[in-house]
Amino acid sequence: MKEMYNNYKKDLSNKNNLVILVLVVIIIGILFGSIYITILDNSQKTVIINKVSSYFENITKVNFEDKIEIFENSLYSNLLYTVSMWLLGISSIGLPIVFIMVFFKSFIMGFSVSSIFAKYGIKGILRVLLYTFPSNIIMFIFVIFLSSYSILISIKIISNAFTKKSINFKTFMGKYFFILVLAVLISVLCSLYDGFVDPFIYKIIY
Repeated sequence: MKEMYNNYKKDLSNKNNLVILVLVVIIIGILFGSIYITILDNSQKTVIINKVSSYFENITKVNFEDKIEIFENSLYSNLLYTVSMWLLGISSIGLPIVFIMVFFKSFIMGFSVSSIFAKYGIKGILRVLLYTFPSNIIMFIFVIFLSSYSILISIKIISNAFTKKSINFKTFMGKYFFILVLAVLISVLCSLYDGFVDPFIYKIIY
């Protein structure tokens, strides 16, 4: 496991500019998402604020069946996102789409956080922390890793297609397949937290 971690670290450390580019896209996405609510008209803001209020009111009242549904929805969303990004990495057309996916993931995060503050003001800090930590933060960190590696694989495939160099598919696909397994595992764990731990914590605090 340590050797595999060192291999991934070596692959990405040789592409520092790539990781920085992904981080820049994330920052831009979060900033755009954060300011987007400020350009909405009053009726749209009211709808968003009401949805935020409804979410935090209902999350403390969910029963077991509701928790199952939250888990299933979260798992579907996480798997759809991570597996799609993984598949795009082995596609020659996936390069720009991965950047778009990273941007919108960041945009939604920024928009969600700013919406909570729009409803609760400075008192919303605790709710923001509960909303983002730990499952959303863990997923975000993994998305940085997954997107960087997906882009790296896509670039390698495109580059070798033009240079006609042979690729050791067994080596890099073995490592890439392990990332897929990791994506499924992290998606399941984060979804379990969203479905069963989150409502319990909200119920205790609120």
